[in-house]
Amino acid sequence: MEVSSRQDTKAELLRSAERLIAERGIGSVSVKMITTDAGARNPSAVHYHFGSIEGLIREVFTQKYRAIEAERAVRLQRVDESDPNARVVALIEAAIGPFMEACLEESGRMYVSFALQFGTDPRFDLSQSTVEAGLESLLWLRGELVSCLPHVPPDKLVSRMRHSFMISLVQAADYAGKVEAGTAPPIEDAVKDAATCIAAYLGA
Repeated sequence: MEVSSRQDTKAELLRSAERLIAERGIGSVSVKMITTDAGARNPSAVHYHFGSIEGLIREVFTQKYRAIEAERAVRLQRVDESDPNARVVALIEAAIGPFMEACLEESGRMYVSFALQFGTDPRFDLSQSTVEAGLESLLWLRGELVSCLPHVPPDKLVSRMRHSFMISLVQAADYAGKVEAGTAPPIEDAVKDAATCIAAYLGA
């Protein structure tokens, strides 16, 4: 019973941190706000379960990112385009599709809002967090893009891929806003347009 109670508290802290940060901004949320919202009886619950508020925030990001990583890996393996230019766009579609599709659900839109703030906060290293959450599909994607874009120096391409991760977060957040407003285009069109833009940046 005690173990179950600890697990429930931990899960509630994760949910509260994600929602509050998505709604109010990462700089406006305190440990006290999170523990109160989560209904934690112990005011030190965040530190007990995560070590610090930064540890809690990192866990919110990586927990859901792992599911996105798993789906992305499956989709990347299904890409069968042979033309290099078309293959780049198809690979990017497979890479960002799961994240953008999440915006069709309220929980996904909340995570996108959270992730965008996480990625722009100087306390956190987005690249390191993605490594910790699982990087297998991104490493495979990098190899494929190097093959498709031989005119781009590999070190420059890796740098552009890091930039593209943030670009995709902004694209997803923009789409989430349109979903909320009822003005969003079909998800297939949105993913295609976003992927075409990123592919142009990578190959410039």
